Amino acid sequence: MDLLQEIEKQVIPEDKLYIYSIGQSGYVLKTYDSTIYIDPYLSDYIENPNGINDQYMCRRYPPPFDPEMITNCDAIICTHAHVDHMDPWTINRINTNFQLYSSIGAFEKSNINFSGLRTTFLSPQETCQIKSFTVKPIPAAHYNLIDEKGQPDCLSIIVQWQEKLLFFWGDGIAYEGQYNLLSSLSFDCFFAPINGRDSFREKKGIIGNINGNELAEICSKLNIKQLIPNHYDMFKNNTGSVKLFQKEIKQKYPNQSVNVLECGDKIEL
Repeated sequence: MDLLQEIEKQVIPEDKLYIYSIGQSGYVLKTYDSTIYIDPYLSDYIENPNGINDQYMCRRYPPPFDPEMITNCDAIICTHAHVDHMDPWTINRINTNFQLYSSIGAFEKSNINFSGLRTTFLSPQETCQIKSFTVKPIPAAHYNLIDEKGQPDCLSIIVQWQEKLLFFWGDGIAYEGQYNLLSSLSFDCFFAPINGRDSFREKKGIIGNINGNELAEICSKLNIKQLIPNHYDMFKNNTGSVKLFQKEIKQKYPNQSVNVLECGDKIEL
């Protein structure tokens, strides 16, 4: 059974949540009655001559499946407008009547061709319900908390399902006040980037993220059962060392569980 068939046809008990990795910062949340995609990048839009045609940012592996083959998708949540998180070729090619969730800033920046009637704008600290999932966005700094119009652009997403609590960082760096939003919570899974940032990439217009050392420091102060690093596997020229990250976690927070997912792997909660 290929990955998409497993996602769509797998029989899941009513008290179970499956989380599938689909590469970069993309995930599928699957329960017995709902399927939600988060930041899916299922094309080669960035490198393709008919897309952005950025040959510096070529995929290291092909998309795990064709978005046109998706038949079961209730919602897509995009944390921000960067196309490896809010890919127009992925979103426009999924032929189901899903609802799109993003910030208004991200939606206005994106090249997606999508009906406003099927779009719900997320705002920091405002909770919404997506089927059986409770979703609460908080600000993310990539590098700024607001765009040039003063609108929230990049978000991190807190997701609750039954008694399970998840955190999807998307992209960003640490900012003042972020710890206070997270410190009282207990996360079953915490998904966060480790690819870092540097002047060389920034000169090429690549806005970076927290690095492994910074993430280890942040997570050492939080209550997290499984820490899942991401945003290091897809692009050779915008990556970080997962082995170094694991070493830093072991040194700074030896009791912290780290779960390294390859594209196609899943977590069962």
